[in-house]
Amino acid sequence: MSINYITKHEGKFEKRLMQGSLTAILETPKVNWLGARSFELPTISVTGYKAHTRSKGYNAGTVSNDKNVYTLGFDRDVEFFVDTADVDETNQELSAANISNTFISEHATPEVDAYRFSKIATAAINGSHFKQEDSITPENVYGILKAAILPMRKFGASNLVMYVSSEVMDALERSKDFTRSIATTSPQGIDTRVTSLDGVQLIEVWDDARFKTQFDFTTGFVKAGGGKDINFLIVAKSAIIAKAKFNSIYLFAPGQHTEGDGYLYQNRLYHDLFVLKSQEDGVYVSHKSA
Repeated sequence: MSINYITKHEGKFEKRLMQGSLTAILETPKVNWLGARSFELPTISVTGYKAHTRSKGYNAGTVSNDKNVYTLGFDRDVEFFVDTADVDETNQELSAANISNTFISEHATPEVDAYRFSKIATAAINGSHFKQEDSITPENVYGILKAAILPMRKFGASNLVMYVSSEVMDALERSKDFTRSIATTSPQGIDTRVTSLDGVQLIEVWDDARFKTQFDFTTGFVKAGGGKDINFLIVAKSAIIAKAKFNSIYLFAPGQHTEGDGYLYQNRLYHDLFVLKSQEDGVYVSHKSA
């Protein structure tokens, strides 16, 4: 009998997916699932204060609780034939976990990040919240980043996250436009990376392959012909709905399938990211010309 390890270990593989993800901070934590791919999120809105009058008493306001349904549109799967020599027959469950963990860390997690970065960048470009910048240097990087943050401060600095390429991070740490002190309290060495700017969290995208405006997802992910290298992205966390969900992970033993004398591994993942229409100005991208 085949076992869907997702059903048996609910939430375990999603946690593994997010552990190595650069976009884990954007993941929507709790949703009301309506099926395999759709979930519901409530959006509460209320009206504001009105002038108090002694004769009337309290002014009437309104409150609405809209329940929006989101459907994960990115449906991905993979299948591997695994030789019997590579599976511990006495602990098939451990073998399924080991294969899954390797696939998730090497392929699934990077692809989820790449998809999310490209979708945020596309939304920013479509909303005209972008700038093409081919030359970001230690001399101009500080001013460029501060100018990009300024119109988005209305969301609150603590609600913003800025993803920067390693090239931009290198320029920022060598900038002469601000002072810093380096405390060598760690025996492991000196870390000069900048982790925040004006209260905005900075996250370095150290894997450049994930940081493009467009991808071809035919097999894995590669930069699309019209894709451009991203310098940095600014995201208001409240503007993003992001969710990933494994639908199934199977490891069929010999005799349970017709693909050969070995084990058959199958993995299916749903994921997607949505930019709220009411906060379309909550995303910004700086990219190169190619």
